[in-house]
Amino acid sequence: MKKRDLYKIGFLICFWELCAIFITYYDASVSGFRSEIDGQYYNFTRVLISSVINCLIGASILGSLEVLVLGKLLRKKPLGVSILIKTSVYLVFILFFTSMSTLYLYGAEISRPMFSREVLYHYVNTFLNVRVVMMIVYWGIACMLALFFLQINEKFGQGVLINFLLGRYHRPKEDKRIFMFMDLKSSTKYAEKLGHIRYSGFIQDCFFDLTDIVLSHGAKIYQYVGDEVVLSWDIDKGIDHQNCLRTFFAYDNLLRNRRSYYESKYGVVPEFKAGLNLGPVTVAEVGEIKKELAYHGDVLNTAARIQGRCNDYNRKLLVSEELKACFNDQTHYGFEFLGDVILKGKENPVNIYAVSAA
Repeated sequence: MKKRDLYKIGFLICFWELCAIFITYYDASVSGFRSEIDGQYYNFTRVLISSVINCLIGASILGSLEVLVLGKLLRKKPLGVSILIKTSVYLVFILFFTSMSTLYLYGAEISRPMFSREVLYHYVNTFLNVRVVMMIVYWGIACMLALFFLQINEKFGQGVLINFLLGRYHRPKEDKRIFMFMDLKSSTKYAEKLGHIRYSGFIQDCFFDLTDIVLSHGAKIYQYVGDEVVLSWDIDKGIDHQNCLRTFFAYDNLLRNRRSYYESKYGVVPEFKAGLNLGPVTVAEVGEIKKELAYHGDVLNTAARIQGRCNDYNRKLLVSEELKACFNDQTHYGFEFLGDVILKGKENPVNIYAVSAA
């Protein structure tokens, strides 16, 4: 299981545990900390511990189900549809778990089988109780909120939502990052052949296939611009195991392995080219009615210009000398010096290297 999956499960467990603690305190305070059955005070600490343990078990199961199964099955569904389906599945699970527990415990209490008439009668009366119905509604809302936060975090991009909430970049801050501008080759030809509707679906599939590779190589998606995607890394993550280079070649290999899929569906096979650079940037929140994190700095312009020279040299991947110099181990990839290149909009030449799989 990936670290990112564990973070998701951990978030769901913590969120639902807080919900369980809140509703336990609220329910106890409304009832005056008395038992509904005999009107006597009950052991609140025992009830709270029981709620926390039961929630921990249920949240662990549902969190694993979300991350390992439903999250992957419903990745291409609209946000609202995805949340409704998942919430329905989780409520069914909660009702089943609660029903089996109620039938078993009451049956044991009166020494009757779980599905005997007396036990089933008690079960029906229990679940027709207004408090129980409201509890089910409460957990339905809790499930929807947890899933909504997860989905919104995905829509904003990895880590962006928490940065907005904490106001980390409310004022501009300087950072040092690696950027990759990756663009679809022959995009105009593909667009003319497919038409704008099929071409949009084609781009959707391309970027959908990129997702797992981005996550497994420590990258973050900064922007989608038409048929171009901009990726970024923290310096350490991008240099470690040459992740910024491995990302491109892993994606290139994946597209080749899915050649039959793209040929059968679109009649063309996508191929991308990319340029990489690193350096200092300023990051800040921009916009009011549409807020996003924006990076500003010459490093982005240079990376974009480097990518723009891929066709001139008939190469798929070009990097700046500043980035190449950061790799201590340069045996996994071949680096070909292309010379001092004058890039559009820049006065001084930039040393550029073509990268190929060794």
